[in-house]
Amino acid sequence: MGGNVFILKAMCRVPGCYFLMNEKYIDNMKLYRISGTVVLGVALLFWSDFSAKSDTGYSFDGFSYTGKSLDISEHTSNARATDWHPDGSELFVVGRRSVNVANYSLSEPWDIESAGFSIELNLSDDLGRLPLRSVAHGLFIREDGEKLWVFNRTEIYGYKMDEAWDISTASKSQYKSLSDFVSRGHDFDFHPDGSRLFIDDRNKSAVFQLELSEPWDVTTAELVYTLDISDQEEAVRGLEIIDDGRIMLLMDTDRGEVLKYHLQEPYELQSAEYGNAFDVSEQTVDPRGLSVSASMDAFYVTGRDNEKVYKYRK
Repeated sequence: MGGNVFILKAMCRVPGCYFLMNEKYIDNMKLYRISGTVVLGVALLFWSDFSAKSDTGYSFDGFSYTGKSLDISEHTSNARATDWHPDGSELFVVGRRSVNVANYSLSEPWDIESAGFSIELNLSDDLGRLPLRSVAHGLFIREDGEKLWVFNRTEIYGYKMDEAWDISTASKSQYKSLSDFVSRGHDFDFHPDGSRLFIDDRNKSAVFQLELSEPWDVTTAELVYTLDISDQEEAVRGLEIIDDGRIMLLMDTDRGEVLKYHLQEPYELQSAEYGNAFDVSEQTVDPRGLSVSASMDAFYVTGRDNEKVYKYRK
C-alpha cells in the first residue's frame, strides 16, 4: 500500500457479517471499496479494487524562484539539459549549437551563483556540426561519475570517464539509434540500477519506457511501454524521475511549466497519473532543460532565450 500502515478492527457476534466502506480518507489517503468479513469473531480483512494516492509526497507547494541564476552564454550556445554531481559541487550543461558539455564548479554546493566554468567536453567528433545532425539535448551522468550519456534527437551516445567526474577524460563507448520509435526526443533518465531508460518525445506527445537486458548498456535497450501525455503536453523538452521513482517531472516549453506525474508503481510509466504544474514563464519564455537537487528541495531550469540556468527552491 505505501504510506502508513493502519490496523482495522471489527467485532461481530454473528459469524458471516459483512461491512463496506467507500471513498474514505485516512491520513490523506483515499481508499476505495474496503470490504471485510467477520468469522467467529475474528476480523478477516481483504482489499478489493484498492487504489491509493498519497498527497504527502513531492509537491510544488512552497516552491518559488530564488532570484538566482547562472549566465552560461560564454561557454554554451542553445543550452539544454543539465545534470549535477550528487553533492552539488559540479554542474554540467549541454550546448546544442556549441556541441559540447560544459562543466561548472560550485564553491557553495547547489548555489548556482557560486558556479565558475571549469572545462568542456567537445562532442563534435561524434555528433558533428551539420544541420539536424548535431541536436544534442539530453544529458545523464551516473552517480559514480564514471559514465555519461548524451541524447541526440533519435540516438544516444555513451561515454566512459577514466577519472570520475572529469569530462576531459571521457571517450565514446556506446551508441544506439532509437529512430524506429523515437521521432523528436529531447531528454531522458535512468532507473538507479541501470535496468530501465525513459525518453520523452515532443512529436509523439509521449514518454517511452525501455528495458535494458544488460544494466547501463544502452545497446541492449528495448521498448516496453509508451505513455501518452497528449492531454497535458504541448512541447516536452525535459524529463526527471525522482522521489524513488514515484514522481516524474516534464519540462514543457510551450506551456512554460514543469508538469508533475505520480507513479503509483515506482518507475512504471503504466501507473502514471498527471498531478499539476509549476509555472516558470516569468523567468524564461523558452525553458529547455530541467534538473533537481539531491534533496529535492530545489530544481533548475535552463532558459534558452537568456542563456541562463534558474534556481527554484522551497
